[in-house]
Amino acid sequence: MGNNIFLPYSGHISGGVHIGTDVVISGRTLPSFNRFSINLCSGPNIDSGDVAFHFNPRFNDGKVVRNHKQGGQWGAEETHGGMPFRRGHNFELHMKVTHHGFKVTVNHHHFCDFNYRLPKETINYIYIEGDATITFIQFRGGSSFPTPSVSTKITFFYNVYINSLLFACENVFAIFFQFPGPVGPIYNPPVPFTTPIPGGLYPGKIIYITGVPYPNPSRFTVNLACGPFDSSDFALHFDVRFNFGSDRNQVVRTHKQGGSYGSEDRFQNYFPFFPSSNFEIMILTEPNSFKIAVNNQHFTEFFHRIQPVQRVDHLMVLGDVSLTQVRFQ
Repeated sequence: MGNNIFLPYSGHISGGVHIGTDVVISGRTLPSFNRFSINLCSGPNIDSGDVAFHFNPRFNDGKVVRNHKQGGQWGAEETHGGMPFRRGHNFELHMKVTHHGFKVTVNHHHFCDFNYRLPKETINYIYIEGDATITFIQFRGGSSFPTPSVSTKITFFYNVYINSLLFACENVFAIFFQFPGPVGPIYNPPVPFTTPIPGGLYPGKIIYITGVPYPNPSRFTVNLACGPFDSSDFALHFDVRFNFGSDRNQVVRTHKQGGSYGSEDRFQNYFPFFPSSNFEIMILTEPNSFKIAVNNQHFTEFFHRIQPVQRVDHLMVLGDVSLTQVRFQ
């Protein structure tokens, strides 16, 4: 079971959930299974915000507790329905978002309904913990808005960094008015993938990378490189590790110069990638840093260690991922 999603797991839900969204979770309870929980919540875990839906199978008690949490206080428990999970057995769980709440099926049998106690719009994260191994998480359907356009994504950067006091007004104008128009997308390139960056890298340039990690990924990597070779310097080494060495659900950021990697940046509020689920990475080059968003959510900032940034002229992607599109703006 080495290539699974290790618990506890916290993942951002890009765009939230909407009427018709089906949250699909496949996994296996541990042989010693007592309890695990799946939480749709406002923050990256159940202690950092409200929980709109808490689904908590408790084997020793023979029940599945459903509840919500608001302002640090749990609500009234719902427990009818028995125990549909068995120790050491596979399961497939669906949480369908409806007009009134969540409709839950376990192994293709209806199990329960849970009416909204908090607005579905408060849901930004999924958090899973306990005595299970998760093999698959997917959000199917229900999106209430189309894929964002270029202008929408640029506006996203404006909103994120203005609100975070990280993005000055003059930089906003640089985004909108100072860089050349878009270069045609590259569709479904094979991996490993290396391509020149049209026009090179400079402040205001944005790189969009969309793809899907393999079902059982170990890692995949994005490099902004000063040349097309593995031996080239890397201004940014963005290494997504699902299960690599001692790392689980960790994104490592560093650089490489003269054949040696630098110190690693590892801080992250959440891990934004899921096996078999689409993602979009957006890398904005600033005068002093790269600002990186995943699925339209600010993820991290990496300050330049190799300068001038114009040395960077190639993009590399390798590892356990299928690419659907690469685009430069």
